[in-house]
Amino acid sequence: MMRVIDVYVCEDDPKQLNQVVEYIENYLLIENLDMKVQIATGDPSEILDYLNNNEIDKSLYFIDIDLGENNINGIELASKIRKIDIEGKIVFITNHSEMVFLTFKYQIEALDFILKDYPEKIQGRIIEDINLCNKQFEMSASDNEEYFQIKTGELVRSIKVSDILFFESSPVPHKVIVHLKDGQFEFYSMIKRIEDENESFFRCHKSYVVNVDNVESVNKHTREATMIDGEKVLCSVLGTRTLVKLKK
Repeated sequence: MMRVIDVYVCEDDPKQLNQVVEYIENYLLIENLDMKVQIATGDPSEILDYLNNNEIDKSLYFIDIDLGENNINGIELASKIRKIDIEGKIVFITNHSEMVFLTFKYQIEALDFILKDYPEKIQGRIIEDINLCNKQFEMSASDNEEYFQIKTGELVRSIKVSDILFFESSPVPHKVIVHLKDGQFEFYSMIKRIEDENESFFRCHKSYVVNVDNVESVNKHTREATMIDGEKVLCSVLGTRTLVKLKK
């Protein structure tokens, strides 16, 4: 059963804040949806403080881009939210359609943009976004695919475990190279940390962790694991023995 979806609203105009919350709560009550307004505020730090100090599961955010006298605007708030809650659904409610392009710059991946220029359409759009959010979370709940999160710079990437071939120690200290089905990239971590991140990961060598599900074969003589793309990974003596058993 899917957990309750928390809804957050950030709007610096008290009248508009109350109006948006009323639209949301009325619809949730009528449709008896497993959602609740967790925080409705004009202060973006209130939402960030809550997210940083509580367990976050499924969330929907309605954010005004222009937050008036606050230290950050809605785009910056959404960017900070995205670093904490990578799966959250973000909807912007704004007068500033020209700022939409910034969401791509900040790689926020918004669910929708609602323009205040058309007040008669706001309620309908909010309802549409609530339903879309519900549908997307229901679909992801039925998807048993596992994901592995990797932080690169200011971004957090969610990668399907099934797409990961292996990890290797980088020549750069405290960095690891992840090899995927469609490429590779480097990030800050250590091999000894990676091996405990997923039950499919196995440290076959001091410098390598393989995804056992993507190992095609193991050569006991050359002590190499061949991945499904043909790449070969070195294994230790013990690593070779163990990997052979794991693949049986």
